[in-house]
Amino acid sequence: KKNCNVGLLAYSPLAGGSLSGKYNEGDVEGARLSLFPGYMSRFRSSLALEAIKEYTALAREHGLTPTELALAWCKSRWFVTSTIIGATTMEQLKENIDAFGVDLSEEVLEGVDAINKRYRDPAMF
Repeated sequence: KKNCNVGLLAYSPLAGGSLSGKYNEGDVEGARLSLFPGYMSRFRSSLALEAIKEYTALAREHGLTPTELALAWCKSRWFVTSTIIGATTMEQLKENIDAFGVDLSEEVLEGVDAINKRYRDPAMF
């Protein structure tokens, strides 16, 4: 179902780096969420971290990085017209760009849906 033919511009599709999985075990020296206390704290002090860990596990089960899963998922949505990525290093930028060449299998998409059903809006709780 389309809404007035208005597309979505995905801003921060990696949730400030959280969906890359790098904060799954806590602070990362020099990383954005570690440098700026309180910045995007909803991804670290709620059910969001549990959901992120499950998305990370799903990605790895299918030979993907968490970044590839998140950005390829954005690309797979018919209503997403573009995605704003942000990278601190050239390595992160390369991974982000390369992720748009990944096509997710039906099994991966079903896995994302299953996790999403368990954590509808995890950053709120």
